[in-house]
Amino acid sequence: MKLEILSLHTGKEIRSMINKGHGALFFSATLSPIHYYRSCLGGEAQDGILSVESPFAEEQLSVSIMDKISTRFSEREDTLGAVCRAIAATVSARRGNYMVFSPSFAYSEALYKAFSAKYPKLKILFQKKDMTAEEKTEFLEEFKKESDTYLIGFAVMGGIYSEGIDLAGDSLIGAVVVGIGMPGLSYEREAIAEYYQEKYEEGKQFAYIYPGMNRVFQAAGRVIRREGDRGVIVLIDDRFDDPIYKKSLPKLWRGVRFISTPVELKESLEQFWRENLSNKEQERP
Repeated sequence: MKLEILSLHTGKEIRSMINKGHGALFFSATLSPIHYYRSCLGGEAQDGILSVESPFAEEQLSVSIMDKISTRFSEREDTLGAVCRAIAATVSARRGNYMVFSPSFAYSEALYKAFSAKYPKLKILFQKKDMTAEEKTEFLEEFKKESDTYLIGFAVMGGIYSEGIDLAGDSLIGAVVVGIGMPGLSYEREAIAEYYQEKYEEGKQFAYIYPGMNRVFQAAGRVIRREGDRGVIVLIDDRFDDPIYKKSLPKLWRGVRFISTPVELKESLEQFWRENLSNKEQERP
């Protein structure tokens, strides 16, 4: 017999620990929406909140949303081709290193196989589920090598390559995030949903939507790491056009563009690179 104890409201436990000291400071670029994290981290109404402007200029980052493609589980096989075309449009705007993040290993592998079959001449890496420490290091080291061609890595949201890695400059110039990162259905998630539905009338948001969007933000955050970095983020899923997801987008993502077709996406990203690269950089093949 296995007994599991699940804390539905982690904020209570965290607050009890905070109260043993003089105070605590929580900071991150992905604390959005703030009321969700205030609850989960034990925040109270009198606690101070400071939101600062991004240190990066708006023109350093392009954020595009492909909102005409569904990546729901039941439709993933039917839209594999459309997702691959969106990825191709992204990378064809400028040669360089890119990461493609998916919500699961199975979906990431399906995209990897479909994309590799269509574009066999490109250098493509795939994050396997059971990689050795050496394989994990080798995967990351490929992005640090100087190159004037394409490198595309397929990885999972919430994994080792979507959090905590630091690929500055041309080591990573773009991230494609496929799907909304929503956790799978489970008894635990449903229990959390029931609790927060009764507490805040936001059961689905607390159990699924906000944790999923955090995975999206973490993955997308791999692109801009230094003051001089420039890069592109492309989100693919029709649900990003839903108001409940729109209002979760970070304020730091200014100038988000909703784009319908791969052709439009490529044109938009080409314009971004023309406006933000020096003449010498634009000469790069």
